[in-house]
Amino acid sequence: MNNILAIVPSAGIGQRFDSDIPKQYQDLDGKSIIEHSIQPFIDSNLISKILIPVASNDEYIKKQSFYGDSKITIVKGGSSRAESVLNGLKNKEVSGFDFVIVHDAARPNVTEDDISNIYNEILSTKSDCSIFYMPIVDSLKEISKEKDITKDKSKFYLVQTPQISNLTKLKSALEALLDSGINVPDESFAMDSINAKISKIRGRSSNIKITHKDDLDLLRKFSTRTGSGYDLHTYKKGKGILIGGYLLECDYEIEAHSDGDVLLHSIADSILGASALGDIGIFFPDSDKQNRGLNSKVIIDFCLNKIKDLKMEIYNVDATIICESPKISPHRNDILDSLSIILGLPKSKIGLKATTAEKVGIIGKSKAISVQSTVNLREIV
Repeated sequence: MNNILAIVPSAGIGQRFDSDIPKQYQDLDGKSIIEHSIQPFIDSNLISKILIPVASNDEYIKKQSFYGDSKITIVKGGSSRAESVLNGLKNKEVSGFDFVIVHDAARPNVTEDDISNIYNEILSTKSDCSIFYMPIVDSLKEISKEKDITKDKSKFYLVQTPQISNLTKLKSALEALLDSGINVPDESFAMDSINAKISKIRGRSSNIKITHKDDLDLLRKFSTRTGSGYDLHTYKKGKGILIGGYLLECDYEIEAHSDGDVLLHSIADSILGASALGDIGIFFPDSDKQNRGLNSKVIIDFCLNKIKDLKMEIYNVDATIICESPKISPHRNDILDSLSIILGLPKSKIGLKATTAEKVGIIGKSKAISVQSTVNLREIV
């Protein structure tokens, strides 16, 4: 059995977050914050048991995707973080563990690498406790009644979770501090109180703790979802093809049920894929006569409205047009101008490339054109 226990205290109500729903249960990219925080511990081969202390009136924990996982045991939380951790350490399932990792439920960017790195740190340094730290980059002032005092920030650092400790020593330290009525902000404070050996390694600025709503807005801003799309249409003789809403005059036309704009079709599928809504065939089947000759801008508008309903927007688009002819490069800027208007994106966020099939296959014989595309979506903050 692996000798690491994980405790993720989740009994807090997040008063500073100012919401009826505790912050650990707020949505972040389709999952709750605590689901993001717990998953790396479930996936880690180093962790064999995860205890989650929750409030007695918690009505959300049973709705979490991890509820019922064989690694997880829900335990009664306390009135403070330290009490919740100690309640976990008193649970009968902690027998046989040498180390305990404690992690904030509202710190969703933790990774499996963080878990293995902090474990390797405590082993290699033979410490009683190991922590992640971050240097302070902003100016630091101490609040004073008369005048705030600027401090030397090089003498201070921030402490993150996960933190790993010798289980027996942490339990004893917490019991002594709580019996004395001393507030315990984190596990390293408790281990400091017994003069335990503590080592530290640098953490990650992206491993932020959500305390205020602004913190969640920041994470949502940089949280993206990716979708890919592909479309191919054959040619027939004609006077031009639509590509990204731009009419490129040439000796071909597209054989298609709709207007055959292969670029917009591929991008539409990318949008729907990133938002887990399927593909354009679900919403615009070629069996429907009403879709005969359909303007592909209508399809794009439909997709944009769908992701708007999900409170998401396009962050960037990348597409590759694959054809032997017509030549795309002379028309690239015109196609970009058209795409920018249709998608409502600046051209700086649209990647557009063109290549050939090197005379291979139906495309190489100038009988068809295809497009591969990728779209990144992000939540609207």
